[in-house]
Amino acid sequence: MDKDKDSLSVKLFEQFRDLYFRTDPFGLTEFLQGEMKVLSYIAIAEHELLPGQLSSALEMTAGRIAGILRSLEKKGYITRRTDIADRRRVLVSITEQGREYIDSSSERLEQRLDMLVAEMGSENTVRVIESLKIYSEASAAVLEKLSDK
Repeated sequence: MDKDKDSLSVKLFEQFRDLYFRTDPFGLTEFLQGEMKVLSYIAIAEHELLPGQLSSALEMTAGRIAGILRSLEKKGYITRRTDIADRRRVLVSITEQGREYIDSSSERLEQRLDMLVAEMGSENTVRVIESLKIYSEASAAVLEKLSDK
């Protein structure tokens, strides 16, 4: 393997590790995992969802999804109902309380990210956004190559 490439891989890994272990002052991590990840996905859906759809789309086990849905339902953020057309199916949807929670959490995140943008400056923020797009596309390509094997 090319030494420069290897060095860049190590530097990239170190940067990811640093970000991973750093305290998240923005609350972004909250949106990217667990209950908020599931609730956010349900919120942007334009129809009721099946737990299996959530499991596939969010790459979480059925057991993990079931536990999260149970917790979200107890908090009043979602409802689950049996499908009248097929009583074996359970349909999940967000409640008004769930939408309000998403909205207030999103607003808090946006305020904190505004502070980050002010700290970084517009030019650097644009570069970060462009770099994240490149990273996202490259990650998807690598994932596709790995799944082909």
